Amino acid sequence: MSEIRLKNADKDVFCRLSSTGRISNALRQAMTQQYNRCNSCGEVAEAGRPMFAGYENANEPLVVCAKCSVRLKELATPVYWTDTYDLSVDENQRLWRYMDFSKFAAMMQQGGLHFTRASDFDDRFEAAARMASKEASWDNHYLEFFKEVVKTTPPGYPSANKTENEVVEEAERLLGDIKSAYARARDLLVSCWHMNHVESEALWRIYCTPGAPGVAIQTDVAKLWSALENEVGANVGRVQYIDFKKGFASGDQRIYCKRSSLAHECEVRAVLPNDREGPLGYRLVHSDLNELVESVVVSPFAPPWFLQVVKETVSRFGYEFHVKESEIAEVPFY
Repeated sequence: MSEIRLKNADKDVFCRLSSTGRISNALRQAMTQQYNRCNSCGEVAEAGRPMFAGYENANEPLVVCAKCSVRLKELATPVYWTDTYDLSVDENQRLWRYMDFSKFAAMMQQGGLHFTRASDFDDRFEAAARMASKEASWDNHYLEFFKEVVKTTPPGYPSANKTENEVVEEAERLLGDIKSAYARARDLLVSCWHMNHVESEALWRIYCTPGAPGVAIQTDVAKLWSALENEVGANVGRVQYIDFKKGFASGDQRIYCKRSSLAHECEVRAVLPNDREGPLGYRLVHSDLNELVESVVVSPFAPPWFLQVVKETVSRFGYEFHVKESEIAEVPFY
């Protein structure tokens, strides 16, 4: 946890504007896509200093540094990027979703995207901090941090004069609270996409094995954001691949952290909040698939007749997707 270093210009912003906490999907998109750069002058945030996220008018999102904050009419929240991952993805970046034919047909029949609870994925390390053998090290680090927090009295307040046992008990309570909060990332709802400008033969073989006809749908990052514009709390971010032998995954960004052994996936995730009291195992998000899907590519391992089956099925469901053969299926010459 890094130290916050406010300068006078930052304090002036807080004196002028109170945070409303109103974060629209458009503002969340701006905060993710710009990462730590001022929307106005392009300045990169210094370590420990905030950027200011809010609105220039009623709904126009803006993320700016202190000197450009005069443009803000409403401050939603300060944002500190120190120790956070850069999840941004170019909005023109092509995305792929590989699936078997039954899932493709279900997507068209239901008219939307299927989101799965993270804990239901096959990867045991979904939203993990690190391997279990390093948990004590993680606990000790935060326990020492919380001890200092408990013992440190804010300026202007009388000293708490807590005993050592009281300090330890309070620190352990805070440790338990933060571990429980971070663990809730496993309840988040996720839709996984592959970031690549070309097809991936490896992913064809994983998700559409030879003999099991499948397709890949193509879109881009901007269209994926648009498909989720009415979903409160939705976010789209680039997965970070972590060497768990050397470090820990971020606390509140764990849903975007995976083991480095999976780096071939080049994954971008769309993430939705789940119900805290009764988390859902999955959720369908209705969207205009004609706007989202640029094209549909047929598996290179499918039989020749399958292309026409896909075209006719798309038509029967009333969609206008461009259906095409895989480039990997093209015949070489020698």
